[in-house]
Parts: sequence; C-alpha cells; structure tokens
Amino acid sequence: MAKPKSPLLSFGARGTIADSLTFQKRGRSGIVRVKPIPTDPKSPAQLAVRQRYKEAVASWNSLTLQEKEAWRGICPGLTPYQCFMSEELKYVPPPPPIPIDIGSEAINRASITTADYTIVDKNNPANASGVITTIEFWVNYKVRGLTVGTFYTTNLNTLKCRASEAIPGEFPTGIKQTKAVNIAVIEGDYIGFYETLGKLERDNEGFAGIWGVIGDRTAPGSEIGYDFFAGDAISLYGSGEGE
Repeated sequence: MAKPKSPLLSFGARGTIADSLTFQKRGRSGIVRVKPIPTDPKSPAQLAVRQRYKEAVASWNSLTLQEKEAWRGICPGLTPYQCFMSEELKYVPPPPPIPIDIGSEAINRASITTADYTIVDKNNPANASGVITTIEFWVNYKVRGLTVGTFYTTNLNTLKCRASEAIPGEFPTGIKQTKAVNIAVIEGDYIGFYETLGKLERDNEGFAGIWGVIGDRTAPGSEIGYDFFAGDAISLYGSGEGE
C-alpha cells in the first residue's frame, strides 16, 4: 500500500497502489512506474531443479523420526532437515541413455541384395555412440552365414569395419527377423552385412544409397574401396543404447 508524505504526486510517495503502480525514491526524485511482474519461464533447467527439490523433500518426509534425528550434528550449524537437503541436492542423477538408431527400416521392398557381397547402408547413420543391442532384417530369400557390422568412411567410398558379429542360423524366406547382438558403434557410423547365401530386401531409388563390394569385409579393421549405388536402401536396422 502507498504511504503519501503529502498530497499524492506533490512531494513524494512510496509503495504500490492496487498491485499496478509503484512509487519509488531515486535520489532526490520520486518516480512512479508499472509494478514489475516477475516472470516464470519454466525452462527445462528450472523445471529439472524444481523436480529435484520436490523429490528431496519427498525423501525427507519418507524418513522416520529416528532417521531424521540421525542427521543432527552431521552438518555444523544446520538443522537435520537443512543438512539432509543440502546433501540430497548435491546428487545429480546420470542422464538416461540415448536410444541408438541406425540403418533402414526392415520392411518388404521392391528389389533384392546379392549374396557374397558386403553391403553397407548409407541411410540413417548412427545418431549416438554406444552399443547396438538389437538388429532387424527382412529376408527375401533364405539367408545363411550372416554377419552384421558397423562401418565408417576413411576416404570418400573407402570404408572400414569397426565391429561385427556373426548371426548363426538359417533364416527362412519372406520373414522379418529380430536378433540380439552386441556391436560397438560410434556416432556417424553406418550399418552393413555380409551373407554367404540368400538375399535381403532392397530398394533401388528414393534413398541415400548403399556401398557394396564382393567378398566378406566384415572383419574389424578391414578397409577397402566400395562401389556406391545411389538411391538404394536395404532392410537392415539396428537399435541400442548410447553412452
């Protein structure tokens, strides 16, 4: 509430009228202005801090009286509640793992791959570094001797295999397969495969392209020049957890 020292707007006033106008003293002058309204932008960082505080309070409230009293004297000059809260708010939980996404969706496509070739998909490079834990692939014709790996370019169309894993078994025609793996991947890597027998689904246009070279080049560290096929994609997809 404003408290005039003399008639309003004559010599001076201080305070707020109707939560809208604020009278202040600046040096020898008096000013009147619209009362500032604090903003609450609720940025992600602010919301995270508030959530941590709420969780700390909830943790304190969940303690028994004996457990609360055990905090007395641990932090000199602080109450048990203050000591608990100061320690609790120091803890910063680790960020959740980033889901890894690499390769093209394992679906039925218009064309097929060729056996005894190492083929690497340029579509959808890995969005994070970590481990591929699951692969999906769509079999056009029964597949055997399958190895899946991660690759990266060292010079234009020269690729090097980073890591790979053999997928045992023979997979029947016309079925989407899902298999557990453990293949290291670095952000920006591509997914590829080699098979001794059979074919995977493939498209020949509308995509980023694939690389291909005859023979098995899936041994980690194997580096060679590939042919590039613009517009292609293969039905090989990987997912996992980032670091």
